[in-house]
Amino acid sequence: MKKPIIILTLLLFLSIHTFSQTSGKLTVNFTTSTYSGSYSPKHILAVWITRSDGTFVKTLMAYTQTTKYRQYLNKWKTATSSSYSTVDAITGATLVSHNSLSCSWNCTDVSQVLQADGDYDVNIEFTESNASGKYAKITFSKGITPSSSYTNVTTSTNITGITIAWAPTNSAVDNIDYDLMYKIYPNPVSSLLFVSGSNIERVSVYDMQGKNILNTTENQINFSNFASGTYLIRIFSDKGIVLRTAIKK
Repeated sequence: MKKPIIILTLLLFLSIHTFSQTSGKLTVNFTTSTYSGSYSPKHILAVWITRSDGTFVKTLMAYTQTTKYRQYLNKWKTATSSSYSTVDAITGATLVSHNSLSCSWNCTDVSQVLQADGDYDVNIEFTESNASGKYAKITFSKGITPSSSYTNVTTSTNITGITIAWAPTNSAVDNIDYDLMYKIYPNPVSSLLFVSGSNIERVSVYDMQGKNILNTTENQINFSNFASGTYLIRIFSDKGIVLRTAIKK
């Protein structure tokens, strides 16, 4: 009888591990540049999330309101099965110049269902002509640990400065209005970063590898000696934990 019990216990553990669903926020930043396409610098662009097996989850950003030209974002078209889904996405018309862009994912799909923990891909695609353009794909792991690390699976010389930051949310503060109650500023920061909010007990700073590099009970953090990059700020209060992303210039 011991063998079936062991197998059943193992399967139960694996099912719990496999279907863990951590809520949180993924922030994506990147910069595009022209490749001198026929309409440059005008271009259309899409950013979307897929599972590790390529299954479409949700579009985060879509600057292509003219249906006629969406077809040239070939990878986005394929991922969405030609639906060009933009549920909850940042949307807009054709971009007239290249710049730095930012978007985020709240860990749900188009049906507002919280997704299981595991590996996901951030896909970025843009084109300046009536043909395939440039594409980048970045893999990250969604789980209980804050992280700013990622792997460039596919890169493009015209999609650069890619940074991502994964900040899991503590369930004790899921219903808090984060923007009103807990803030960090200025952001980006060059020297002093200020933290505001009610009943803050402690503030922790994590680097891009998820290493805890500073803990303080003060409401200001000196970033002067920190290297440029993305940092995760964990704010502990009597209501729970709130996470913020800070960028050091």
